[in-house]
Amino acid sequence: MKKLLLILILTFSFQTLVKANDIRDFQIEGMSLYDSALNYFSKSKIKDSEEDYYKDKKYTTTTITSSKFEVYQQVQITYKSNDNNFVLIDINGIIDKNYQDCLNEIEIISKDFDKMFPNTKKSDLYTFSHWQDKSGDSKVSDMLWTFSNGDLIVLACYNWNSAFGKKNRYVDELRISIGSKEFDDYLTGFN
Repeated sequence: MKKLLLILILTFSFQTLVKANDIRDFQIEGMSLYDSALNYFSKSKIKDSEEDYYKDKKYTTTTITSSKFEVYQQVQITYKSNDNNFVLIDINGIIDKNYQDCLNEIEIISKDFDKMFPNTKKSDLYTFSHWQDKSGDSKVSDMLWTFSNGDLIVLACYNWNSAFGKKNRYVDELRISIGSKEFDDYLTGFN
């Protein structure tokens, strides 16, 4: 029943975006790429939830949990560290989800995305080792829809059923991401 409910929520959340040609037409919990995070959260909420992922400190990622979220358990936002306006260059909606169930769900959701983003370049499902787990046992499976300007939308399943995942108390999850080309290029070079 929970699986069906999630699929219905996600599908209805996307219905207003029939054939989106601009990534800013797509939202996660009301947020669009290139909006200011200050439109949604206080500066103290943003700063208090920061994560330390990047050694060069060029970007900052914040993970926020809120009872106001309608679809996701958490939202992870990224912005340039020196940006006082906190312009969103990456947004992730996160739901705890068993890895195998997640794979089944993204296959279903991807059909809606194919209809919503017909003018994008789609990458098929690809599985790889998560960069944080040096053993290679933690996996990510994702599909990408890339817009003409290089911005992208990602459906992903994270498999943390590994010694690394258990040590860090990570749980399997489904993520839907909206990312800028700038940040995607950074992450590609970062890994």
